[in-house]
Amino acid sequence: MSYTLKEMMEHCQMTEDAIRYYEKIGLLPPVKRKANGHRAFSEDDKKRLLFIRCLKKTGMSLEEMKPFLSLQEQTDRLDDHQRALLKNYQDKLKQKQKELQTIWELIEEKLESGEGFGPPQQKNRY
Repeated sequence: MSYTLKEMMEHCQMTEDAIRYYEKIGLLPPVKRKANGHRAFSEDDKKRLLFIRCLKKTGMSLEEMKPFLSLQEQTDRLDDHQRALLKNYQDKLKQKQKELQTIWELIEEKLESGEGFGPPQQKNRY
């Protein structure tokens, strides 16, 4: 099955410019073209764009994505280098998750106590 650019935009929740840019910089391999020159995206293209979107949501830069995207091109199991890359990024995400949990708890505490974030206000005695 092939998808049009518009269908890919809808499926992957990306703009036309983003999809074209990812193809231009090599995050997405060159997309096949129909006789009329229009792009004909494959199911693999769709999976790759969804993976890009997923990695982007984690805060990963486009440059950092390149090694991870090469993992999708593998048909066998992960090699030691690929496993190490994924493990390292998983560790970074775990740390980020802990930091976000700390922030969540601070906000939750403030909501429950009603206290502000500044220093306690001194009452004016005059």
